[in-house]
Amino acid sequence: MRRLAVACVLGLAAAGCGGGSSTPSGQGGAHAGAGGLATAGVGGSASPGSGGTTGGGGAGATAGSGGGATKRPWPDSTAKTLVLADQLPGSLTAAQQTFVVTHMVGTQKLTLAQSQPLRTLAPNFLVLHYHLAIWQSAPDVTFIVDGMNWGNDYPTVTTHESWFWHNQGGMRVASTNDGKLLMNLGDSGFADYWAQSLIAQATAGDYDAVFADSASPALLQAEAQDPPEPRLQATGARDTAIAELGGQTYIQAWQTFMTGLDAALGARGVPLIPNTSAFTTGWDTTNYELTAGVFIEGFAAPSFAVADWQRSTNQILDLAAKHKIIIVQNYLGSAGDVATRLYYLANYLLVRGDRTYIDYFASGPLEWYPEWTIDLGAPVKTGATVADLAVGGAYQREFANGWAAVNPGTSPVTLTFPSGARQVMPQGGGAIDAAGDEPGTIATGAGTSVTLGPATAAIVLK
Repeated sequence: MRRLAVACVLGLAAAGCGGGSSTPSGQGGAHAGAGGLATAGVGGSASPGSGGTTGGGGAGATAGSGGGATKRPWPDSTAKTLVLADQLPGSLTAAQQTFVVTHMVGTQKLTLAQSQPLRTLAPNFLVLHYHLAIWQSAPDVTFIVDGMNWGNDYPTVTTHESWFWHNQGGMRVASTNDGKLLMNLGDSGFADYWAQSLIAQATAGDYDAVFADSASPALLQAEAQDPPEPRLQATGARDTAIAELGGQTYIQAWQTFMTGLDAALGARGVPLIPNTSAFTTGWDTTNYELTAGVFIEGFAAPSFAVADWQRSTNQILDLAAKHKIIIVQNYLGSAGDVATRLYYLANYLLVRGDRTYIDYFASGPLEWYPEWTIDLGAPVKTGATVADLAVGGAYQREFANGWAAVNPGTSPVTLTFPSGARQVMPQGGGAIDAAGDEPGTIATGAGTSVTLGPATAAIVLK
């Protein structure tokens, strides 16, 4: 997972969230800690202003299976590539702020001091609240607790031993990656606390959704093993009936937990968007359609085996057909890696639905790439599965103004297009400077015959 956060409840905790912890790297803005924030509720803390439209245009949306209408529309991405950025730096210049709201539809993990200036420029600019999904962080990791301050609720959560997952030796189970603690999804007290605290935090920060990180049960076989938890090793999350979960498997308990959490948040107009990873684990039978949306980290990596690529893409096509909010994100070794940039973008275009958003970056999310401006228009064809998009040994989707083509295989593939077709060749792109200038340009070359090497892609204009 790219970031790590912990939960903090406002108006619920008896003990204050410990102050004095540091703001996460790269994040500016307020950070006074959160000691003593645990008395009053947060109903009146939301920032003002929610009219108008944001750069992507606007289809209104409901909050998924929970039911309530969202505060701000999720822009319609059917015929346009829309960028939802990862956590932006805290000290944007006025020109960078203008660039962000005119080029991107939203971001995450901002305090009100950071989000309100952006929403003054674009009232419907989306901001997501960051929170772990099924883990409690270690005490020294902070997140935004009340829309204004960074804090941590570990002092409160740790007093409820039944809320934590324990192995059969009675020990709490931590992540081998970063020490966050696995929680007991079968404990009703924990489930109630999680839902109430997320609602309070989303209200206080005027957030448009909750991005719930580190959510996938498929991660548990390797990650939830400090100390070892044999019941979750290998395919245990799918196959092992666990007494503490009422005889359910962990995946079954996850589905019950997420359904309840999605409903609680949805009733307040707050979509739940868990980080599901990239859907490449063949044994993972988790139903990821239970929430309003998904955040797919590691999307369309060029290293995927073909079978994994097909599995992942089919899952995303299915979610897009169900009008889920889908955020796909991956990372670049360098801003100049044009081949990987085109691979990510073309894969996004294969699956893009009406609420599908993308981001990739090298050094940080305050980057822009010229290929994001390519206007392919509305899709001519949408595949129910990748088999519907198979063309000449590759996979291709036609749009009103061109095509996106992807070769996830290990051998080169040559595709032909009508006379006059032009292949897109992005030039430049990367960090957005203090003056807010748009980096990069688009060039084109002959596109009637395009050879795609292994794990490469192309975008071709009519």
